[in-house]
Amino acid sequence: MGLSLPPQDFLNITRDKFKKIARESKPLMCWISLTKECDLHCKFCFDDSSKPLKDELTTHEMFRLLDNIAKAGTRAVVFGGGEPTLRDDLTQIVRYAAREKDMFVALNTHGQSLVDEKYVQALARAGLSQVKVSVDGLQESHDWNRGAGTYENCIRALRNCVEVGIPSVHWITTVSQLNYDEVAQMIKLAMDMGITATQVQLLLLGRGEKYENLLLTKEQTMEWQRYMAEQQKIYGVSRIVFEDRYQISEDEYALRVAANPGRTGGFTDTPIGCITGICQYCVNASGKALVGDVMTAPELEICDLREQSLSEVWHTSELANLLRDRDKLGGKCGKCELRFVCGGCRRAAYSVSGDIMGEDPQCWYEPLLMAAE
Repeated sequence: MGLSLPPQDFLNITRDKFKKIARESKPLMCWISLTKECDLHCKFCFDDSSKPLKDELTTHEMFRLLDNIAKAGTRAVVFGGGEPTLRDDLTQIVRYAAREKDMFVALNTHGQSLVDEKYVQALARAGLSQVKVSVDGLQESHDWNRGAGTYENCIRALRNCVEVGIPSVHWITTVSQLNYDEVAQMIKLAMDMGITATQVQLLLLGRGEKYENLLLTKEQTMEWQRYMAEQQKIYGVSRIVFEDRYQISEDEYALRVAANPGRTGGFTDTPIGCITGICQYCVNASGKALVGDVMTAPELEICDLREQSLSEVWHTSELANLLRDRDKLGGKCGKCELRFVCGGCRRAAYSVSGDIMGEDPQCWYEPLLMAAE
């Protein structure tokens, strides 16, 4: 199991392919924080959400922002926060993105507002394609993090989304020491409900900075990813979704595709791993565009979309171009033969070290090139 080529040959082929994809990259996918406001106080909220910002975008400004990013090539948006359902104009914004801009529109939510079936129906009619409800474990684990009674509301919200016919419904979990032993049970519940089980790793961002003790160990990360890969074989990749970037080291088919010089159509045609700054970015509630996904630190800003065109900035931003140069990755990531098909998690690196090009602290793979040094 593993590479069919010598590590250096694999690195050279995938470097050439990656550079072509990076040169031709477009800002295809965007996480948009509609507000900093949230009516829960989750213990490891990555955005430290509570009160709205003073300069959050109005409805009209949000429409103009969607015009801006659509012109740059954005085809899919995830509306998050804070808690996006606290905005009274959410259905208008969803409708504009879906109907006027022909975007795939997703919603990332704590689920409490979606206990109202009429509200869910209104979002579906507006053109919402996907809903991700955050459920961080079984009832006791989830309610410890998000508040008493929130788990039951989340389950009801998920069922409402299925009943009104939203095409894609996800039970999305932040995996940590808190719920590591509940992964299998959560997947079973999601499968029984006919929805997708999505799992992501804990980030030490926002209020999550205090919970380094809840991070999975490298060994647990390896076991979790292997388990999720097996579940994908059973239920399919559309029903089991997880952050699988290190798992490529054991995915013989993906490695063969990556090593094929002819497979260079784009990131959907050949593995490139972390897409931060390649085809994915973030917009905060005041309209600042940032590299990455869900990271809203000011030092990661690349432009103000109230005043600047994303089309003009995407290929001139020094920070975005740095992320497209994986020969400048630090630590183990920078010495790994898989860096152009994986690249580590830039969010995880930034959350631990403050260096977005730093070593991924949770990667369990040991590079062959390092072993040969």
